[in-house]
Amino acid sequence: MLHKILLFNLNEANRAELIRDKTMNLLTHVPGAKNVTFRQAVEGMDTQYKYLITVDFDSMADHEQYMVHEKHVEFSKQYFRPNIQDVLIQFFE
Repeated sequence: MLHKILLFNLNEANRAELIRDKTMNLLTHVPGAKNVTFRQAVEGMDTQYKYLITVDFDSMADHEQYMVHEKHVEFSKQYFRPNIQDVLIQFFE
């Protein structure tokens, strides 16, 4: 199992609901993507990143197909990239 995490901050905090909704409405429907989550850091904690998206894959090949799937491309181009200012992406086994 491959675990992908995206830690990020938004340009505007009021966009969090939009990104959460699009994460759950678009990414959960991409074949090969499993256990998609969107989370927000605990209020009052001093954290470098305020938001987290996780997605699991059975293999790197599944991830590669996910990256070019139309729903992921739509999410990335229309919602995610225009609204983030910092991002850290990591993979874990």
